[in-house]
Amino acid sequence: MHTRLAVRRDAGCSIETIAGERSAWRFRPHYHAGDEIVRLTAGRARLRLADRTRLVEAGETVVVPAGAVHRFEPVDAEGWAFTSEFALPSDSARDRLGPAVGHRLVARAIELLARRATLRSDAEDLASECGVSAGHLARTFQRTTGTGLHNFHVLMVLQKAKALLRAGAPLADAAFDGGFCDQAHLTREFVRTYGFTPKAFRSAWAA
Repeated sequence: MHTRLAVRRDAGCSIETIAGERSAWRFRPHYHAGDEIVRLTAGRARLRLADRTRLVEAGETVVVPAGAVHRFEPVDAEGWAFTSEFALPSDSARDRLGPAVGHRLVARAIELLARRATLRSDAEDLASECGVSAGHLARTFQRTTGTGLHNFHVLMVLQKAKALLRAGAPLADAAFDGGFCDQAHLTREFVRTYGFTPKAFRSAWAA
């Protein structure tokens, strides 16, 4: 089962709307360039952020700030249904590769990851460039962002691929230029993260 995506313009802003029918959705920890306004329309879900966890029930609306790594998890087998909206006010905001992070070590690691041409995160090499041990970097990164180095790297590359697809790039170009092995790799990571395919994303923006 996939989620549904639509894009509309409202007062100069591009707004993405994602809707999912009731299911035990399992998305990877991820972030968005814009604030996410999530409304549960059925069931219950557990929202996990880097520093806290909360239960969200049908009828509730929560706002996940731009750049905050998060995930919604099923509480029971029935799962939940939802709608999410993202306001994307400008090209610079919506296409940035990583959120602003106050921790200097983590910010440096994100800067180095953004320069990589492939999805080889190479934690040992990254830690060496930061002047710390791989273990210290991994623990600090997980504690600060709420996810691991490699998963965060994949999220950054997905942001790059999304920017290319918004601009109308072919799927194969978005995959290779973004750093994925091939188009199938891009599709797998897209569905795992957002619940829809890169083809659906490109079509929604083209419409």
